[in-house]
Amino acid sequence: MATSSILALDVAGTPRKWIDYDTAVCYHAKDLVAWSLGEKVVLYRGGYNKATNERSIIESPSIIAVKGTDFIPAKFAKVALTNRALFARDRQLCAYCGKRLESRHLSRDHIVPISRGGLNKWTNVVTACRRCNTHKNDQTLDECGMKLIYVPYVPSHHENLILQNRHILVDQMEYLLTGVPKHSRIWEDLKNKVI
Repeated sequence: MATSSILALDVAGTPRKWIDYDTAVCYHAKDLVAWSLGEKVVLYRGGYNKATNERSIIESPSIIAVKGTDFIPAKFAKVALTNRALFARDRQLCAYCGKRLESRHLSRDHIVPISRGGLNKWTNVVTACRRCNTHKNDQTLDECGMKLIYVPYVPSHHENLILQNRHILVDQMEYLLTGVPKHSRIWEDLKNKVI
């Protein structure tokens, strides 16, 4: 996301996705915003009412809760495991040698290899540089003599949304941090002012 966006929640307050200003204004115009929080970040001016000569105005704060089928909680039950999300969770850091590299030099490693019954799930995958992944090959950690320098975990939706957007407003970050577990590497990044 190149610019600031609106944080869209379901009516229960669970963060669902980032939306652009135009989409947020459409939700307001269709009366699909159940409630909102935060500072006003966008103001759209419409046409004039002929009877009252008043101009229509729609404002949106930085966080809105949206009614409707796009925001059914069950639809967002799990964070999708993609290389982009994995590398973001692991902060582009190889789990074996500790080098921080660009995505093109990284790969997904299965701690317990799939050929050995390991699953392609958040708690069994880590970011690895190509060198370490090649060295580990199809072996267990004991077999190859390698050790993890961090523990894999399932990111929360709150954390996933932070990882997706580098232009988060203060009120949005405060809202999202309420759902980020203390074991998340995001807390360390915030302490070191990386985010």
